[in-house]
Amino acid sequence: MPRRLMACLLTTTSLTLAACGGPEPAASTAPAAPAPATTAAAPATSDAPATKPLTATPVAIPQRQGDELLLAFAGDANAFKAAADSTEQGLGEAGRLLKAADWSMVNLETALADDQEGLTKQPKLYTFLTGRAFPQMLQREGVDLVSLANNHAMDFGVEGMKRTLKIRQDSELPMIGVGASQDDAFRPWTGEVHGRQVVALVGNDILESNMDWRPRDGRPGVAMVKTEEGFQTLVDGVAAQRREHPEAVVVVFMHWGVDYQVCTTGRQEKMAKKLADAGASIVVGTHAHRVQRAETIGSTYVAYGLGNFNFYSDRASTRETGVLTVHVPRSGAPTAEWAPGRIVDGRPVMLTGAEAEAARERWAGLRGGC
Repeated sequence: MPRRLMACLLTTTSLTLAACGGPEPAASTAPAAPAPATTAAAPATSDAPATKPLTATPVAIPQRQGDELLLAFAGDANAFKAAADSTEQGLGEAGRLLKAADWSMVNLETALADDQEGLTKQPKLYTFLTGRAFPQMLQREGVDLVSLANNHAMDFGVEGMKRTLKIRQDSELPMIGVGASQDDAFRPWTGEVHGRQVVALVGNDILESNMDWRPRDGRPGVAMVKTEEGFQTLVDGVAAQRREHPEAVVVVFMHWGVDYQVCTTGRQEKMAKKLADAGASIVVGTHAHRVQRAETIGSTYVAYGLGNFNFYSDRASTRETGVLTVHVPRSGAPTAEWAPGRIVDGRPVMLTGAEAEAARERWAGLRGGC
């Protein structure tokens, strides 16, 4: 699994390199993840999670053409209910796909803390919490970077975010999208992969109730793009990276869309266009819990919704999953291939044969226009 030779964080204001010395690896004796918390039981539904195991047939691994980069992406991941089993069991064939890529990224949909003592759940239907063992598993399974720019990173309020930032500081797996300040939350990740620079920026467009998750007045928070000002901060960051590094692969990972809606919204499409115009090479997204369509805007590849990944799913429609591998040539627009899967007991299980082909055809036929 070839990986980056160097990785740093950039400040969005000065765009000067921050210290490149990575944090010390998390200790192998790190506490196990605490039991995930929720303010309400999962709703009863006839679409109970599947329990019958699927085939373990190995999936086809994407093949590199020439000197292109292979970047892999997957959707929402946490350790809620049955999804916690992956902390010990790993990601199976989905992990093989992530490891086969030159670099990979997922959305880490949870607050992080070693225990729940002293933490207060926010007034939400679902609150997610896990310990450092879960991101350690993601790294073992081939993930190189996670986004915490989502609507669950502050499920346990400011104190929970402080503990999340402490785990981020200790983690060998880089985490972006949250921070002690606005600049920290929007700070990009940059690294060298096979001699090419890759930059990643993230933003969360989802806000629940009247909660305010922006970092301000000395309070930590999330890279929010719900306001015009917040989104412009992200767009300006993309444009600055493109100016500074014209040959770089610029990735934007968004948290956007409408829960359980497979078609894309006009807001998603407008935001994707602005990010493409600013210089993004790849835009991917999560949040809807559904796999959504993909398209190319100019020379920018956009995959609007990657669905759930390692995630407890209480209805059949949200158990569709997959790994997206994007082929990035040195010139021209990226292309991608979708390896479909199905969530079984919270974990991604990849499809093969006729099932996989049918799922790929459905994905290719998805349209927008909600």
